[in-house]
Amino acid sequence: MDEYSKQARDAAAAAIKKVPYPAGGLIELEIHTHLEQVLGMDPMSDECFRIADEALSVAGILLGFGPDEL
Repeated sequence: MDEYSKQARDAAAAAIKKVPYPAGGLIELEIHTHLEQVLGMDPMSDECFRIADEALSVAGILLGFGPDEL
């Protein structure tokens, strides 16, 4: 998973602690919440959306479903 940024890995880990099952929309919401509230990212920035997409892939991997399954 080294190909994913630390920000994405951390956001994914935080999200699946709150939503430990394959609910893509809920996980994505938790990812965005982490990026905005913990990392202070602008929720409308391209960077925030890019990292959130990456984090959703990481969450899928961590849950055992693969990077494009949530």
